[in-house]
Amino acid sequence: MRKEEKEFFIKDGGFLQSSEWISFQKKAGKKVFILEEVEKFSANIIKHTLPFVGSYFFIPRGPVFFEIGFVEKCASKLLKLAQKNKVAWIRIEPQTKTELKEIKRFFNGLGFSIVKSKKDHQPVQTLMLSLEKPKEEILMEMKAKTRYNIRLAKKRGVVVQKIHSKDAINAFIRLLKETARRDGIAIHPENYYKTMLEVIPEKILSLYVAKFKGKIVAVASVSFFGSVATYLHGASSNENRNVMAPHLLQWVAISDAQREGFKKYDFGGTKIQRGENGQLLENNWSGITNFKLGFCPKNKPIAFPGCWDVVIDKRKYYTYRALQYAKNIASRLKLKIRKNA
Repeated sequence: MRKEEKEFFIKDGGFLQSSEWISFQKKAGKKVFILEEVEKFSANIIKHTLPFVGSYFFIPRGPVFFEIGFVEKCASKLLKLAQKNKVAWIRIEPQTKTELKEIKRFFNGLGFSIVKSKKDHQPVQTLMLSLEKPKEEILMEMKAKTRYNIRLAKKRGVVVQKIHSKDAINAFIRLLKETARRDGIAIHPENYYKTMLEVIPEKILSLYVAKFKGKIVAVASVSFFGSVATYLHGASSNENRNVMAPHLLQWVAISDAQREGFKKYDFGGTKIQRGENGQLLENNWSGITNFKLGFCPKNKPIAFPGCWDVVIDKRKYYTYRALQYAKNIASRLKLKIRKNA
C-alpha cells in the first residue's frame, strides 16, 4: 500500500496494519498474508495455529476500508483465502460499528455466523490527545497533580532518553516482568519483545527509558506512525516510585511527537466507566486509566467494536471455545489454591 500507508492513518491504530508490523510477525515465525486493492481496502492477516482445533486468521485493527462500499469485495476475497488455507475462523477488529455491521451483513447472507470473541486483543477503548495546540496549552489542560509530578520528576533528577541499546532493551524486558508480577497482568514471552524491537526501525518504534541516579526505573515503547504516536507498552520499577518517573517519561514522548509533527498521541488502553452522576467507577484498569487521564482529563475515550469471529468451521470453533472455558476455570482454581495455601 505505502504512501505512508495511505489515508488509513488519519484513523487510529494504523501501526498494527503497517508493513513494519507484518514484517515483525514474519520474523516471529508467523505465516502472514496481505490482502489489498489500491484505494479500496487492505488487510494484513496473521495465521495462528492451536492444538486440537487447527488454525485461524487474525486481522489486528482491520480490515481497513477506504470506503464502506468496498466491504463486500474485501470480505469475499478474505473468505476465499480462509477456505483455501483451511482455517476454522477469521478474527477481525473493525475500526467502526458501521464496518462491523456491513461485514456481518455479508457473512450472514452466506450463512456464516459472526460472534463476539471472548478475548479482545487490542484495547476496545483508548484515550487520544490532540497535539495540534501549543505545548503550554496541553500542560495547562492536564490535572494539576500530573503537572506537579512532571515537575517533581525533573526536580529530583530523573532523566528521560530515547535509546535503543541492548542494555535498554534488557531493562525494558526486566521491568515489564517486574510490573507484571506486581500488577498481576499477563505479558508476552521475552523473545517477542526482543524481536519486535530488533525488527521494527527505531524511528517507527522508539524505546524510552527514565533514569534516576543512573538506574533505569521506568520504560515505555512508543510507535511513531502515520499521524499518530501510540504508547504501546510501559513498565516501572518497584523502587524509587516516589520520583514519578513515568509522568516525565510520558511528557517527553508527547513533546517529541509534537515536535516531529504528529497530530495525535494515543495513550493506548483505558477503561473509563462512569456512574449515573458522572463519577468514575473503580475497575481492574483504574490505576493505569487514572494515570493516563491525568494528561487529558476532559477528553472522551474513543471506542472500538473489539474482536469478532467469523465462524467457518463450527465444530472446531466451538471446541476451541470449550477448551478456553476449561482453561480459564483451571486458572481461577489454581489462583484460589495459591491464595489459600
